[in-house]
Amino acid sequence: MSNRVYVGNLAWSVSWQDLKDHMRDAGDVQYSKILTDREGRSKGCGIVEFSTAEGAADAIEKLTDTELKGRKIFVREDREDGKRGGGGGGDRPPREPRASKGGDSKGGDAAAPAAAAAEKKEKKAATPAASPAATAADASNNNGDKKGEVGTQLFVGNLSWDTTWQELKDHFASCGSVEYSNVAVGRDGRKKGFGFIRFATAKEATAAIEKMNGVEFMGRKLEVRLDNKA
Repeated sequence: MSNRVYVGNLAWSVSWQDLKDHMRDAGDVQYSKILTDREGRSKGCGIVEFSTAEGAADAIEKLTDTELKGRKIFVREDREDGKRGGGGGGDRPPREPRASKGGDSKGGDAAAPAAAAAEKKEKKAATPAASPAATAADASNNNGDKKGEVGTQLFVGNLSWDTTWQELKDHFASCGSVEYSNVAVGRDGRKKGFGFIRFATAKEATAAIEKMNGVEFMGRKLEVRLDNKA
């Protein structure tokens, strides 16, 4: 297991120092940062690096669902370890990103600067679509057109226009194994404000509906339900 964790559902006012102080209950924190958009605004999530993998494991076990500045946070292993751009704060520079091997749902932009990385992710979601069903197969998922079992794919509505497929995937990763993530776009390349998430099992998808429906994400309350057209 990595010694880095991803922390989601943060209040917009949480600073990297607030996050670091809160996570110290689990172990020695080496580094913390708040992920931000191109305008420098918080995305409501962050990264914390502990001195040991045991500290990260303790953070996941002990600090998930604890309250920080009025919101219950969720904590999981950072599966994008060292590959994220767009951070704010921190008490030392982030580690140098490793070159992506491509071919997975991480977007293949690990070595790019933050702005270029964000732009690449947007382009991966830009395949024209005529309907939600067609959109579900667009290139932004990076997982092909493989279909899961019935009841595993969710429709996620009322998304912020700034939401990328990677941010959507990260937000839902606390509910289970996300096999597919996609933000729908129109023929003009502009986002439609909804997307799709597919889990490995129907049980995980059901849990995601119960946990995420009505929850605020990037300033908007999500609508989460089964994708009836999947």
